[in-house]
Amino acid sequence: MVDRANLSEKGPCLQKAFRNQWFLTRVSGLSAGVNRVRVQKILVLAVLGAACFAAWAWLRPYAWQVDSAARCKIEGVEVSEDHGYYWVEVFLKTNEDEGFDPTRALKLETAAGREIAPADFHYAAQAGSERPRLKFWLESADLAGRLELRINDGKLVLKSNEGLPRIARAGNRRFTTHYW
Repeated sequence: MVDRANLSEKGPCLQKAFRNQWFLTRVSGLSAGVNRVRVQKILVLAVLGAACFAAWAWLRPYAWQVDSAARCKIEGVEVSEDHGYYWVEVFLKTNEDEGFDPTRALKLETAAGREIAPADFHYAAQAGSERPRLKFWLESADLAGRLELRINDGKLVLKSNEGLPRIARAGNRRFTTHYW
């Protein structure tokens, strides 16, 4: 430890070093040599927290409560802008024990009550699971409100928030929850 009385005789460099050591020990609670174990614990906790958040964001479902009468669930929605109109592509996954009936009417219901039929319907059965894909052509007024997909005998919430989604010009955006 440096004596404060002799500090003025040692020069400005030693005075600065003493002030830095005093700051580390008194203000921050760390010793002059950084406590590496404490820093490692903080870094490990930060990485674990980030990993937990990433897992939650990756594994959460599109909607927590799904209408069982629909016999399928939404995996994701991709929205792309096209000259003031929007293409909304819906990716579905059917329940394992129940099949999907493509002959039944599929409609998208807007907040204004307008019913829109799909512009494109793609149905693929892969390794025992059915993954229908629907594509809708919407006006900006239709996309501004709540959207529900009427499929089989049930309804699935496609979009629950008000307002248009933010999409890059001439790009698309994928949504993994109905809060967009």
